[in-house]
Amino acid sequence: MNPKTLQYIMGHADISVTLNTCTHVNFDDAKEELQRVANS
Repeated sequence: MNPKTLQYIMGHADISVTLNTCTHVNFDDAKEELQRVANS
């Protein structure tokens, strides 16, 4: 996912927060989380 798009989705004001927080997530983790958010 584009980091700026993820920053927007996560609500982070600073891109460094997004990059430092989300870089350990693999594709399956991200997919599950997006499905969880979409189904809320």
